Amino acid sequence: MRTATSVIAVVLFVFLGIFLACVISICAMLISLSRQGDERRQLILSKASSQTLYITVGFLLLSNIGQIVGIAMGEGTAEGINPFVMLAVISLIFAVCLRFYKRRFGD
Repeated sequence: MRTATSVIAVVLFVFLGIFLACVISICAMLISLSRQGDERRQLILSKASSQTLYITVGFLLLSNIGQIVGIAMGEGTAEGINPFVMLAVISLIFAVCLRFYKRRFGD
């Protein structure tokens, strides 16, 4: 009994940690987009935003193509994407791109 309870507690703790990290990442993305800055900062934000957009659109296209092929082959069904998970992934991609361009352009 105690091992099952402790496993559930660990899984819950890990889930809450990941959830909190996702919420912090989303808030950081929104705050960094809303801050004003000089031309170099605007360049960094625009490059990071466009790179994030390209990656997101590419992922969505590949996901839709995979679902269409799965349905055509009779092996799959059309499934939606969890909006919170998608937003968390987009915010993590944005954070990585922003970090890359900050190091590249020296902000």
